[in-house]
Amino acid sequence: MKKTVITIALIISLISFSNLFAAETDETFFISSNYLKLSFDYNIDSDPLSPPDDLDKSKDILEPNGNGSFSSENYPQKQKDSTPQFSLAAIDPATFSLKIPSQIVPILSNKKSYSRAAFEITSLNVTVWFFNKFIDHQPWANISLDSMSRNLRSGFAYDIDTYRTNKFGHPYHGAIHYSIGRANGLNVLESTISSAFGSYTWEVFLESIRPSSNDLILNTLGGATLGEVLFKIGDLLLDESSSGFERIFRKSLAFILNPAYAIKALSGEAFGAGNPQHKHLYDLSIPFGAYTASNGKPRFLIAANLEYKDFLKKDFSRIGPYDWFSLDFSLGIHESHIRHREIFTTGIIAGKRIKNGLAGLFGVYDYIESDFAGRMTAVGLGPGLVTIYVSDSNLFFNSSGVLSLIYGGSSPSIDSENGHFGMKVNDPYYSGPGMLGKVKLEFGKKDFGSIETGFSQYWVHSIYTDADEFLTILSLNIKYDLSAKSQISLGYDYYLRHASLQERYYTGAKPAFRALYIYKF
Repeated sequence: MKKTVITIALIISLISFSNLFAAETDETFFISSNYLKLSFDYNIDSDPLSPPDDLDKSKDILEPNGNGSFSSENYPQKQKDSTPQFSLAAIDPATFSLKIPSQIVPILSNKKSYSRAAFEITSLNVTVWFFNKFIDHQPWANISLDSMSRNLRSGFAYDIDTYRTNKFGHPYHGAIHYSIGRANGLNVLESTISSAFGSYTWEVFLESIRPSSNDLILNTLGGATLGEVLFKIGDLLLDESSSGFERIFRKSLAFILNPAYAIKALSGEAFGAGNPQHKHLYDLSIPFGAYTASNGKPRFLIAANLEYKDFLKKDFSRIGPYDWFSLDFSLGIHESHIRHREIFTTGIIAGKRIKNGLAGLFGVYDYIESDFAGRMTAVGLGPGLVTIYVSDSNLFFNSSGVLSLIYGGSSPSIDSENGHFGMKVNDPYYSGPGMLGKVKLEFGKKDFGSIETGFSQYWVHSIYTDADEFLTILSLNIKYDLSAKSQISLGYDYYLRHASLQERYYTGAKPAFRALYIYKF
């Protein structure tokens, strides 16, 4: 706990110095007031105004009616509709007002700043190095000018760190680098380059061992796929109009999920007010309950499912990166230990809207580590399709599918003594190129329930051996609505493994059952 507090303090302190490199800012204002407003309500017809039929008579028509407005009963209807109506009546505070607001809160938005992004990425890397050097006492953190010069000359090689470090730690590190770029106004491509920059400087200058090519690949691809997901989740969490405990809770959760984006928000007043939260279209649910194998003991499972659907409120020509994405996360706990970890993300990078759907290039990042499926990861790009349909009778049908080239990793089903990667810590796994195909279908009725089915097929080819690992996941979920905010769900997952290594083959299958309560936000 003490190490964690020290690390967080170092990150905040170092990155706060980036204000010295701050770019010019734009200043806008959020006006907050609840007073009654003096207003004008215009309803102007496109036809030119014309005088009443009897101009002299009209002088007797307009009379105060005692409530601050005027009557024009004898005017033709078209003239009534096209005449500006003046009123002193109270209206919605959001309309135009001549009233001086009760408070004006300045909101600063940074212009694009490459120098500030580079400084913050470097500060983050130095902070992590400081922790490993002086607190965790890692030998590879003993750097010098000689080690930097040697790394520049030697070039890159594959490292054999643990599965979790290489397949989750490095993509997450790259995602933070990416988010720093996005928080400083950089676009998606520039932020991806920021991930590569952060990874390269870390590998060459802040480790005494030879630079790792697989770390550079995973940091960069992880930044491009996982980074935008975390960036948009931070945007959902942070609400500058919140105050008190809610404001602190939102910023704390944002910091845990994405430290780079949250640091920007931590510079403000903890109990102040600010701009209203941007409205996004999304579905978020938190399932929790029990899961078990056919012959095992029940285990506790908690999960989070998020579908981000901002593309539905945009026109057909303005689809941006990750205007649609899905995130499914789950943790399984048994005997006080985490035995099950799964992260599945899919999001559009570039594409076109087709009615209530999307077609284009999608990014994926999947991480699996469980007793049922073994271990499997995938990070890559490929074509995909998303459809969202709702009928007038509240029936709905949702679907998504993607076929992706990946750089992946897998636990070895055959010859676990020669997995090559992870061998120095007795944590063998394969790593290399492959493919991923997955499809998800859901049919149901609003306020009643739904049936959801999924299919995923992973293939990873080891770059060191001739091993091929295949993992198939079949899933079925039946959901029943208890209320507008809650559901119960019964689920079945079937994990099927195939593997080949030279003339040896392996096949194994494990089912899992789930009974969950789901809270919907």
